[in-house]
Amino acid sequence: VLYNGFNFVTGFNKINPTAKSCAWRLIILESVAGVPGMVAASMRHFRSLRTLRRDHGWIHTLLEEAENERMHLLVCLKMFDAGYFTRTMVLAAQYTMLGFLSLTYIFNPKSLHRFVGYLEETASDTYANLIRCTKTPGTHLHQEWSNAKAPAMAINYWKMNEDAKWVDVLKNIFADETNHRDVNHTFASMASDDPNPYVTKHLEDAAKAWRLNDPAISRHERSSKSANVANGSESVAHSKQFS
Repeated sequence: VLYNGFNFVTGFNKINPTAKSCAWRLIILESVAGVPGMVAASMRHFRSLRTLRRDHGWIHTLLEEAENERMHLLVCLKMFDAGYFTRTMVLAAQYTMLGFLSLTYIFNPKSLHRFVGYLEETASDTYANLIRCTKTPGTHLHQEWSNAKAPAMAINYWKMNEDAKWVDVLKNIFADETNHRDVNHTFASMASDDPNPYVTKHLEDAAKAWRLNDPAISRHERSSKSANVANGSESVAHSKQFS
């Protein structure tokens, strides 16, 4: 019901949506999607302070989710303009959702995570559909978006190639949304004091980011990779010589 209602309000035709209806939909969707993670993280943060107890690693994941959704919004705004009506809708949606989600998390945190899980399923379905339409000749999105370049912000954020297209950005956002879907459904099935199962993943992601952002390490890894390739080529040539 929510999905079909949102389609009606945004003028979104799933079979062959227009670029204009998609732009409005994405801005509204991402502005709302960035609220639950921050609400949940804030509630758990204050509870940890209030009860003098640890949080078991949930806060970081929830803050990361909120930040990621905010980046989705900022990237979309590099492609689409938000008029006065859109900004009014975003403002109204944020104030409405903030109160509703806060009360929900106070009384039943699991239900909020389950709701967000289903919301992210809707977002994943939306992005999968946009990718399909953009890559399908004859559709509105193929005509408008197939050759559109990725914004510089998106290229930097996802470490994409300089020649990346807008459809490549959509693929990255789709991957993010599927991850948020799985995380929230997982949290909805856990007790509030269970250890966060995604802590190890965060540590691995952080280590990878440090390597990418450290020029010395990046150069060393590239040199090592080149050396390995060269050694491999020499080994193949040597084996052929004596075969």
